[in-house]
Amino acid sequence: MSRAAEPAAPRAGRRSARDGIVAAAVELFDKQGYEATAVQEIVDAAGVTKGSFYHHFDSKDAVLLVIHDTFIDHQLDVLDSISTGDRPVTETLAELIEEIVVGVEAYQQQQRIFYEQHRFLTDERFEAVKVKRSEFERRVVRMIERGVERGEFRPIESAKIVAFGIIGMSAWTYHWYHPGTLTAREIGRLYAQVVIRGLAGDD
Repeated sequence: MSRAAEPAAPRAGRRSARDGIVAAAVELFDKQGYEATAVQEIVDAAGVTKGSFYHHFDSKDAVLLVIHDTFIDHQLDVLDSISTGDRPVTETLAELIEEIVVGVEAYQQQQRIFYEQHRFLTDERFEAVKVKRSEFERRVVRMIERGVERGEFRPIESAKIVAFGIIGMSAWTYHWYHPGTLTAREIGRLYAQVVIRGLAGDD
C-alpha cells in the first residue's frame, strides 16, 4: 500500500505573524471557545498588534475559516496523493480512511474547534467551507461507486449514504482520541478493515 504524505510538520525557525495569530487563536478557541475569545486576547497571545491582525484577517471568523481549511486541505491533498494510477478501490479507500484518522491526531484541536464552533461563521464564510467539504464528499462517493462498478464492492443502495457514514465515523475520532494502546494509524487501519470487509461482502 502506498503511503499518503504525512501531515505537514511546523516550519522550522521563526514563524510568520499570520501563523502566530492562527496558532494563538487555536489555543484560545479550544480552551475558552470562539465567542468568548476577543481579538485583543489573540493578539496578546501571539505577541502582535491589532494592526497586524487586521493586516492578515478582516475579522475573527476569517481566522476560524483558516482553521477549518488547515485540515480539510490536508484531506483533499490525501485524496490527490492516493488517487493515482489504476489502484484497486479497496486499497485506495482503506488508505483514505487510515489517513483521515491520522489527520485527526495531527489536527485534533482544529477539528474540535470547527465542528463544535462553526456556527459562528457568517453565511458567506460557511459557503466557502461547504465548497471544499462538498468536493471531498463528492470524491469519496465517486470512489465507492467506482468500487461497485468494478465489482470490488457488492451492490449497495446508496453510495452517498455509505460515504457520509465512512467520513463521519473517521472524522468523529477527534471527539475521543488520545494516544493510548492503539496509535491513530492503527485505529485507522482497524476502521478500514471493517469498512472494506463490509463493502466487499467478505465473511
